[in-house]
Amino acid sequence: MNGELKFSSLSEQVYEYLRRQMNEGDLLPGSTINIGEIARQLGISKTPLRDALIHLELEGFVTILPRRGVCVNKLQIQDVKNAYDAIGLIEAFIVKECIEKIESSHIQRLEDLNETMIHNIKKNDFSHLFKNNLRFHNVYLDVSDNEPLKKFILPIKHRLYDFPRQNYIKEWELRNCEEHNQFLNHLKQGNSRQAAKILKDVHWSFEFQKEFIYAFYKTQYESDPDKRGGSGQVF
Repeated sequence: MNGELKFSSLSEQVYEYLRRQMNEGDLLPGSTINIGEIARQLGISKTPLRDALIHLELEGFVTILPRRGVCVNKLQIQDVKNAYDAIGLIEAFIVKECIEKIESSHIQRLEDLNETMIHNIKKNDFSHLFKNNLRFHNVYLDVSDNEPLKKFILPIKHRLYDFPRQNYIKEWELRNCEEHNQFLNHLKQGNSRQAAKILKDVHWSFEFQKEFIYAFYKTQYESDPDKRGGSGQVF
């Protein structure tokens, strides 16, 4: 990691920089961040770096260890289950609350994005798949005026998908797009209850998606001795 940052909204820039390092694989789960070393590399004081790290800790990306540095957190099975539960509940709630605000233009945008995602999958373009998937879900989330809920949900999704992986599963991604189509069919009918049910009980259901979830996450920690057993299982 190297390169200095410009001094505007510095703590926010540091936050985005560290998140990018995680996304690109320069900061891997289980690694330790040395605050002094990072500050020197970026040419900044420790204050904006600490602010950025506090933000990352609140979102679950890191754990600050007094006098020992900062540890990049590993995903455990309970973390993934909790994330799916939270996302499913929030998205289902927003759809039921905001169904009257979802217009034909929103549905057309959803259809277009889902087709783009299918194209991404068939072309093995997984670098754009996650971004398009976020855009898909944000189409209906953005109709809500509940800003705290929308701000809460995004870092949870990033926590699930920010670290680089090599084991994307076409079958799962295509099935996700089919679930999007089922969701869209209920939206077209104005059936918020069934649309919300697809989100909560299928698309974001840990139990329903469990087989693919294990397959998706397992390779990152295959050599980790903590990968077995209990709610603390690491993928």
